Amino acid sequence: IINATFILLIHGVVFSTSKKYDYPPLVSNVGWLGLLSVLITLLLLAAGAPLLTIAYLFWNNLFRRDNFTYFCQILLLCCTAGTISMCFDSSEQERFDAFEFIVLILLPTRSMLFMISAYDSIAMYLAIEPQSLCFYVIAASKRKSEFSTEA
Repeated sequence: IINATFILLIHGVVFSTSKKYDYPPLVSNVGWLGLLSVLITLLLLAAGAPLLTIAYLFWNNLFRRDNFTYFCQILLLCCTAGTISMCFDSSEQERFDAFEFIVLILLPTRSMLFMISAYDSIAMYLAIEPQSLCFYVIAASKRKSEFSTEA
């Protein structure tokens, strides 16, 4: 999901500023690609289920992998897929044409996946920080709203 998020960001920047492609609406394109990256991550996580007994702690005991973290990560990815699929209707209703919104959903998802499997307080802190930065940007995305400026 990390690589797919950055590829989506580069894809959006290149195609949204290109006069050759006549500034196409990228929200649905990036949305479908983001949903596809979440589903691929879900399949890779499900394929790694037999490895639960092999690798219990990894990356120098920073992350833990057991049945509970596996279940929570599957649940989080399903909720993220639902959130991205709900963004299609809201972007059409509110005429919100920023493709970065999908990227700002995928980056905290990556942080939440790390936070779920964190075994150390340093790993927990490093997972929370990028998540909070993305949530600040999402909260401030509507410039005309009072709640957005307050956030």
